[in-house]
Amino acid sequence: MITTDRESPPRVAWAPVLGLAALKLAATMVFAARYGWHRDELYNLASARHLALGYVDYPPITPVIGRLVQLVAPDSVVALRFTSVLAGALVVVLAALIARELGGATRAQVLAAAAVVISPIFLAGDFIFEPVSFDQLVWALLLWLVARVLAGRDPRTWLVAGLVLGIGLETKYTVAGLAVALAVGLLLTPARRHLATPWPWLGAALAVVLLVPNLVWQAGHGWDSVAYTISHRGHTDGPAAYWLQQLLLVQLLLIPLVVGGAVWLWRSGTFRALAWTAILVELVFFAIGGKSYYPAPIFTLLYAAGAVWLERTAGWNLLRWAWAAATAVLIVVSLPLWLPVLPAEVMARSGLWKGQTVFAEMYGWPDLAHQVGVAYDALPPSDRSGAMVLAANYGYAGAIDLYGPDLGLPTVVSPHLTYYYWAPARMDPQVVIAIGYERQDLEPLFAQVTQVGTVSNSYGVENQTAGRPIFVCRAPRRPLWQAWPSLKALD
Repeated sequence: MITTDRESPPRVAWAPVLGLAALKLAATMVFAARYGWHRDELYNLASARHLALGYVDYPPITPVIGRLVQLVAPDSVVALRFTSVLAGALVVVLAALIARELGGATRAQVLAAAAVVISPIFLAGDFIFEPVSFDQLVWALLLWLVARVLAGRDPRTWLVAGLVLGIGLETKYTVAGLAVALAVGLLLTPARRHLATPWPWLGAALAVVLLVPNLVWQAGHGWDSVAYTISHRGHTDGPAAYWLQQLLLVQLLLIPLVVGGAVWLWRSGTFRALAWTAILVELVFFAIGGKSYYPAPIFTLLYAAGAVWLERTAGWNLLRWAWAAATAVLIVVSLPLWLPVLPAEVMARSGLWKGQTVFAEMYGWPDLAHQVGVAYDALPPSDRSGAMVLAANYGYAGAIDLYGPDLGLPTVVSPHLTYYYWAPARMDPQVVIAIGYERQDLEPLFAQVTQVGTVSNSYGVENQTAGRPIFVCRAPRRPLWQAWPSLKALD
């Protein structure tokens, strides 16, 4: 059994660790303005303008952060992305701190931090302004706190862990999977003794209390988040792809570090509950049909444990340095798949966006708004008065929300996710410009449906928006507000 020194943990290697965090922050922000807004960012920006206790597909923390950024730098994609990148930089530091709690000295701490810096899931996940980066930070912070308790620190740390869990539940619901895996991990090991004290239970109670405001919102909105989650169950590329994508998200040459870390945690005795947690969190999301990146924040723990294992295994020989160098080279070569390092024109011509659809969905939103503007300007003045834009999903709606005011466009509404609740109460437009729909979707709503354009983008990127028709709809068969419930979309 591996032992740990609980009395005198190693010193924190602040200088190299903070240097790596700063490197991640600076290197990512260099490219922060590239390719434009992602469809999810447009939705998150719109959510920041409609603060609430809840949203259909995520809790309120990310919109609150967006709203605060809006006060300083309105409609700035760079400022919003800075918050995500900063969260990622903090995960780098926390990886080192986890390694320290596991008994890792300077080399282990630096290696754990470096692994996070070059890991694909943290490279790609920390770039776009969305809940993922803040969720990763919550997981890392929670894992650090639990490691501290298991290492023999103050048991009242469970209260802080409960606070972090509660904030995490208000950030992204997937942290609940980590909580379940951790609870079972404790039950399956001698660490269950912690459950005989009041502190874990008080921490759990605090987490539930922090979630109550969101539950109140859910109860008042038909528990749409539950329906949304159920509708997305199994929306993956399949069971085999789930596990293959885990390997790709780790980074192939970092797999030995992850496997070694899991084995080290298991053999440690003291931290075996964390080994169970890592195993179970993967199985939980696989069993419920979750997406492959949902459990990926657990890699922070496994990188840290693997770094400790490597530090304690026969010294640092030439082979390990060669492996580390090969890992870094592989990341540099594949970097255009994870960060927008290529200029927009080069990325569009290269076709790499076909393998990285996140980048594809960052093209064309100003073009879409302009094309809707052309359709609107072509309407007779009598039709323009009281017209509305109807968008099939939050991406289209978010683009019109952002660019529409400068183009003189009318109000945009969408029945997609939380946009459904932001529509005016009694909509009854006689003319509607519809984007993202097919003709057969609109003909039951309007007697006259005329295609007036097709969405395209100046880069020729074939994303989900390109090629979709733009319709002008007249003679509604019934007021739009009456048809609204039938249009509600939670997919």
